Amino acid sequence: MPDGSLTERDARRAVADAVPDQRVVSAERVDGGTNLLYRVETDASEYVVKFNTFVGREIAAAEVEAYRLLAESDVPVPRVVDDVHDPAEGSAYFVTTAVPGAPPTDVSPALAREMGRTLRGFSTVPGVDAIDGYGRLRRAPGATPPLVGSADTWRAYVEWAAEMLLSKPSDEVADLADPVRGVVDETLDAVPRRPDPAVVPDDYRPANLHVVDGEIAGVVDLERAARGDLRLALVKSGYLLTRVRPAGGGDRLRAALSEGFGSDVSDERRRCYRAVAVASEIRGFDIWWDDAADEAAATLRGIVDELRS
Repeated sequence: MPDGSLTERDARRAVADAVPDQRVVSAERVDGGTNLLYRVETDASEYVVKFNTFVGREIAAAEVEAYRLLAESDVPVPRVVDDVHDPAEGSAYFVTTAVPGAPPTDVSPALAREMGRTLRGFSTVPGVDAIDGYGRLRRAPGATPPLVGSADTWRAYVEWAAEMLLSKPSDEVADLADPVRGVVDETLDAVPRRPDPAVVPDDYRPANLHVVDGEIAGVVDLERAARGDLRLALVKSGYLLTRVRPAGGGDRLRAALSEGFGSDVSDERRRCYRAVAVASEIRGFDIWWDDAADEAAATLRGIVDELRS
């Protein structure tokens, strides 16, 4: 969780060190994330400081390199200005440019299609072919680009990811872990071992997008990005849309997302990827739902029943 010992002063100092020719004007904490973020304005531009207060340093280091890799693509990501991933004391952090706009307060079918088109851009990132391995990206200083996958095959990574998520389920929905694990085991052969590689964002959802006049102007939060089959992100993003828009509305958004992406997913592979998305909710259920837990748990049980049928 965010570190209370870090303050606005630390964020100001981080930006002052990153751009010493600019004068810091203001700093404001950005709420809603697990790590601690500040938006800092100077007399010339705006920046975001992300302090590594929740995830491990290796995850933060890989996120920085993912941003750098995507800087040469059509995906609108912030530019890394400074990266202090191994400080002598205190939390690691990095500084990026601030992307314009803000997360949408609502998602229309038109925006869902735009989400699909933007997601497709992750499949054309220069340099991704040169990365060794599949799965979660890790910083590899001696490589070009300085990233490596965590697994030999994409299928092995998907199997590992599902088990990692289901190994520590939230108490209220812990009984769903074994049924979802069974779906993964049943459908895993439909997952390609070595697909055409793309950068696969782990948490591609409206809260991590910045929108200006209905168009996506920024994609943030590349923690735990992977190298592999981009359709995992498509299925997971569609699942998240159905969870925030129940009673059929989410299905229309999911269809629009796939339309914008430009292709669909075979049935068994979709089931496997959907099971992984459900596993994410089982792992983080308490954080996801908080006060709405009872209703969300009932809905999730219905989703798992449907997934198994």
